[in-house]
Amino acid sequence: MLAVRYNGGINDAATTVEYSFQNCVPSMISSRRPGLLLLLPVLAMVKPTACFLRPVRTVLPSRHHHIATLMGCRGRSLGEIPSAMSPRRARPPCATTAAASVSATAAPAKAVSPPATTLQQRSAALTQVRDELSKRGLAAFIVPSGDPHLSEYPADHFCRRAFISGFDGSAGTAVVTPTQALLWTDGRYHLQAEQQLGPDWTLMREGQKGVPSLTAYLQEELSAQAVVGLDPTVHPVKLVQNLAQALGSKKVQVQPLNVAETNPIDLAWRTAGGRPPAPQAPVRIHPLAFAGEAVSDKVKRLSEEMAKEGADVLVAGTLDEVAWLLNIRGEDVPNCPLPVAYAVLEREGAFDSGNGGKEKSARVIVFVEDAKLGPTARAHLEKDCRAEIRPYAEIFSYLSGAHASGRKIWLDPDKSNYALLRAASMPPEKGKVTDEKVSGSTGDGAVAATGKVPSEPSLLLHPTPITLFKAVKNEAELEGMRAAHLRDGAAEVEFLAWLEKEIQTRSVSEVEIDQVLTGFRSRREKFLGVSFDTIAGSGPNGAIIHYRAMPETCGEMTKETMLLLDSGGQYEDGTTDVTRTVHFGEPTEEEKEAFTRVLQGHIGVDTAVFPEGTPGFVLDAYARRSLWQAGSDYAHGTGHGVGAALNVHEGPHGISFNFANRTPLQAGMIVSNEPGYYASGVFGIRIENLLIVVERAGLGGVGGQDPRQRKFLGFERLTYIPISKRLIKQDLLSPEEVKWVDRYHAEVWERISPLLTSSEAEAWLREATAPMVC
Repeated sequence: MLAVRYNGGINDAATTVEYSFQNCVPSMISSRRPGLLLLLPVLAMVKPTACFLRPVRTVLPSRHHHIATLMGCRGRSLGEIPSAMSPRRARPPCATTAAASVSATAAPAKAVSPPATTLQQRSAALTQVRDELSKRGLAAFIVPSGDPHLSEYPADHFCRRAFISGFDGSAGTAVVTPTQALLWTDGRYHLQAEQQLGPDWTLMREGQKGVPSLTAYLQEELSAQAVVGLDPTVHPVKLVQNLAQALGSKKVQVQPLNVAETNPIDLAWRTAGGRPPAPQAPVRIHPLAFAGEAVSDKVKRLSEEMAKEGADVLVAGTLDEVAWLLNIRGEDVPNCPLPVAYAVLEREGAFDSGNGGKEKSARVIVFVEDAKLGPTARAHLEKDCRAEIRPYAEIFSYLSGAHASGRKIWLDPDKSNYALLRAASMPPEKGKVTDEKVSGSTGDGAVAATGKVPSEPSLLLHPTPITLFKAVKNEAELEGMRAAHLRDGAAEVEFLAWLEKEIQTRSVSEVEIDQVLTGFRSRREKFLGVSFDTIAGSGPNGAIIHYRAMPETCGEMTKETMLLLDSGGQYEDGTTDVTRTVHFGEPTEEEKEAFTRVLQGHIGVDTAVFPEGTPGFVLDAYARRSLWQAGSDYAHGTGHGVGAALNVHEGPHGISFNFANRTPLQAGMIVSNEPGYYASGVFGIRIENLLIVVERAGLGGVGGQDPRQRKFLGFERLTYIPISKRLIKQDLLSPEEVKWVDRYHAEVWERISPLLTSSEAEAWLREATAPMVC
């Protein structure tokens, strides 16, 4: 998954917010005009007012792929935030275990990075990599974060960047040259990278003035005819194309490894030892009761779209696409119920009719390791899906053969690794290719090993229908998500009741909070694991959006500190993601005002009604209006898509200030609603619910149209967990906003109370959902 990065700033004297968009295109101005008609009324309501907090520009970490540079509102910069060892904030020792009655049920945490290596081991590995680059004539080698499926959470086996650099954040790219080792990462991870990188490495702080981008650095530092190497299996097509075009202007070449070459990082890892094995968890069936659509029906829909494009072969390159298409799940990827596999759909393939003959129809070919398939999974693929099963690595020779036979192949350039494009645009290899370069001058950036560019009809390079089909959920998927969220809500209510009771007599560490919450979730039916690493940030740690508590350095929550708790679960029938900010003592006026303004933004999105065809960026201002009125903001997106028993982050839709994403919200999509506020070094606030896009009745009559021809959309809530009333400054809320809080809490009580297993939790929920007004 590719992150989009933005830079933002706040002017002290006004509420002006400046954003620079790297992905904007000139045509965007006219094409977004209909959306701005909806946006302008909201912007008109924003008036410069005195800041209730002093704005400064800071950079904070984040877990979200849609979150980037962040503006804090506090009179200090991130560099001044006390570290774990700073005397300005002495931390008591962290409790590393939860109450025995709860932690015993907690699911074991999944590893998300390879075993730690020492500085000496990493230095030796770096030397070996440089020796290998010298042998191959490479002036630089790029090491990204991802796996062959461009996963947000790669399995440990693929964490090459973490192995060679020591930095295990989820976003960042390393470059190794004969004399330099550099890591580019954005402001979300600057502090973490400073702590984890050794003396051999230079941190390139993306977003800071004077720091060149990776591409600009290579343009400046490398001489003409220099060659930049990369592993084509872990870089997306579009990224390689763009890099080749940019470096080509300086006569610097990009050379992907060929099929006979081993990644230099892998060679060093082999020498060092300790590389985790490739993931081999068994494939399991995702029942039709949860999937809601048979594989044959999905294949039919996709085939119809392929026919419109004239495509003969469609490639599913990401793991969630494969899992969705085949109604399968797995455990190969941390936090995501996914098996490692590729799939291709042939619009007119041959399959056994069962009576000794062959029939011509659409068919699926699955590329997966045989050891991952038990009898049940194999029968599902071969009989229910009528799929042909081939070894995982044969995807490349298959695509080369399809190209040689003249079939048109459809690849998503953002979701397919470059090796897939290379295979789909070259005939089967007859020997080792040693002079393969990426052409930076051709329109499609195709491989030009022989000096020839594949003919345009042989490839389709744009998003495939799978992305949108997967994003628009059917009724069975929505029912599963509703049920999972109710169970998840009950688990979090029981946890919050436990936490408030514990906090009255002792402090509770962030690690214990994570463990106990997971324990409550694990008691619930169909629970599989967490959907991402829990963010439990107390006090100042709540302002570090990508914060992850570690036993050695975690903070402690007391009655005097605020807690930002962002967590989620994977269930057989759904995926959850929820954030609550709580305080069990007496919050300050500053904390209450900030919280209330975030709540107003949350309500603004929740209650929005908008015409069909509206892109998510139009709704983003609804979430920011109250903060803007106080001269504040947050510089992360307001919402991201969520999969149904799949990835916690998915596209193509979202709610953010990214005007370049003009994907309309459609009924059946799921999106998060999570405005926030971050006072760097002091506290953080975020309120997050998941929402289903649904049809809403409208009066019609727009522009003289027949009202029956004009559809409007709104949201149905999935998340039902109380919002902290202790943090609400009620006099800031309008009467309608107060009613919204009371109505929401009434629904929380109605839906969650029957699922609680203890009288203590029920009593806590009754108080937490009591009306604000009589």
